[in-house]
Amino acid sequence: MKQPTFSVIIPVKEVGSYSLDEGLPGLQKLTYPHFEVLLLPNDSTKNDQILLKKYPWLRIIPTGKITRPAQKRNIGARVAKGEIIAFIDDDAYPSPQWLEKAAKLFQEKKVEAVCGPGVLPKKTNDWERVFDVLLKSPIGSGGFAYRFTPEKERYVDDYPSMNFLIKKKIFLDLGGFDNDFWPGEDSKLCEELVNRKNGKILYHPDVLIYHHRRNNLLDFLKQHSQYGFHRGAFFAHGDKNSRRIAYVIPTLFVLYIVGLAVMNTLTLPIVRMTVLPILIIPLKIYIAGIIIQCILFAVSTQNITLSVLAGMILVMTHITYGVYFIKGLIIGWQKKDKIY
Repeated sequence: MKQPTFSVIIPVKEVGSYSLDEGLPGLQKLTYPHFEVLLLPNDSTKNDQILLKKYPWLRIIPTGKITRPAQKRNIGARVAKGEIIAFIDDDAYPSPQWLEKAAKLFQEKKVEAVCGPGVLPKKTNDWERVFDVLLKSPIGSGGFAYRFTPEKERYVDDYPSMNFLIKKKIFLDLGGFDNDFWPGEDSKLCEELVNRKNGKILYHPDVLIYHHRRNNLLDFLKQHSQYGFHRGAFFAHGDKNSRRIAYVIPTLFVLYIVGLAVMNTLTLPIVRMTVLPILIIPLKIYIAGIIIQCILFAVSTQNITLSVLAGMILVMTHITYGVYFIKGLIIGWQKKDKIY
């Protein structure tokens, strides 16, 4: 059976340390020979020729004023020579057998797309380690820990473009990524592929890459505010892959907390004494869950300080996501084609 060819597409603002120190060296170690890499920075530099000589499979395509990742990926896909497009983020690098495993799945399974986990690299800082344990925990991931750590093979209807491989013809037939929905354009593409075109996306733990987490609290919360916003908008649009209870729970939690605060402020003392203790039971259960999760963090990381910090950030993440989900929900009801 003919082995498929791959085009690895990496959108970047500039060719920085992640690409130079980890990304390109990691791609050099791939065991699968039939691939090219398209690196799409904003501008060209004098260093480009050095990189092109060092990595013969590399193509550098400056995009100028086009700076959004979704647009860069579309440009790369249109000029790609491979039969399969492999999307990966600029702060990630593949395991040596990444494309070898993916090629086998495309050959043996009737699927349009393949994806796999993005695990934490060994070279990280404390912030990344905190965020990693949050993303892999049941209460932090909402059931999507398999995106960040290897779990059993399964079919999925939604997956981020940090490690997403799709047949080029299918991708172009779908119109590529819709930049009007950045940074949720990958979710929209998956919705179109699976729920409207009856395509299949196969997750496999061996299609593995190493993917950095955000390296400070502000960026992590900003990232999750964007997740909440676009998920709320897509929920309003009626997208099937956005209508899961796990996506709504943080918003229900925010509304619940606001409701408790209002009731505690405005109701009569007799009501606060009789009704409020009952209504506060779910909050106690939530706090207990956070404490249990902190203990599990401490056992796995052997670091009490990081574990306590992780618990606090977990609460902040739930609230941030929940608030921005509401904002996205409102915008999504108002706008169907463009939410930004």
